[in-house]
Amino acid sequence: MRIATLGPAGTFSELAACEYGRQLQHYTLHFYPALARVLKALPDEADCAVVPIENIVEGVVSPVIDSFVKRPLEITAELTIPVRFSLVANHVAPEKIYAQFVAQGQCSECLSRYDVPIMNTASNSEALRLLQQSREPAAAVVPEHSLREHSFAHVESNITDYAHNETRFVVVRTKQQAEPSARRSGVAYKTSLLIIDDTDHPGLLVEHLQVFAAYRVNLTSLVSRPTGQKFGHYHFYIECEGHVADSAIAAALTLIKLRNKVMVLGSYPDSSAT
Repeated sequence: MRIATLGPAGTFSELAACEYGRQLQHYTLHFYPALARVLKALPDEADCAVVPIENIVEGVVSPVIDSFVKRPLEITAELTIPVRFSLVANHVAPEKIYAQFVAQGQCSECLSRYDVPIMNTASNSEALRLLQQSREPAAAVVPEHSLREHSFAHVESNITDYAHNETRFVVVRTKQQAEPSARRSGVAYKTSLLIIDDTDHPGLLVEHLQVFAAYRVNLTSLVSRPTGQKFGHYHFYIECEGHVADSAIAAALTLIKLRNKVMVLGSYPDSSAT
């Protein structure tokens, strides 16, 4: 199994891809520099992609949500990875700190205690590399799992602003690569779908929410994304409890499809229920 994910090595994406890979008999990782490039690797360069879709602090990962509108992709699995950062330094009094911009935002309370410049990097791995190359007193914000392979003069562990910070990743394939999603007994499922804004009218979203409520379908996520055509026009990314084959979800989608185009992105085991 060829797994595409966001590089370079040492990222939380690699951690997620390896966790998914351990469920398989054999796998190889292929790193790409941007999320768009990761998804573009399907299907010729990779059999599946493992990409972040939501962080408990930062919210949804918009490029991934938007990609579902542009290409016939399917979500086949999800997994949740704890996000923990450490501040590591070559001196107890660093004069600058290297940090990837997302990591900086998630560790702002710790960084605010240091009255030194924050040097933004393209990745957590680059922050670590620049620290290792620095001959001046410096520090870096790095994923906590990096500490297993390196030693530092000064370490502050678990500096993330939110103690229970997590990122949810999804496994994505093209429709041609994905196998039919059969419902397994005793497994809690989640279904992802897109409601495409092709017939905009007043009350559009309310109508759809009322349909889900009428059939007692519990929504776990609702995100509006601009269509890119004009102001006020949005697609809606929705996640709900259950499998698309469940009678309640099937009935709700039948009614919604009378008014708007619906793209079912897949039903897969709910990682929060395991």
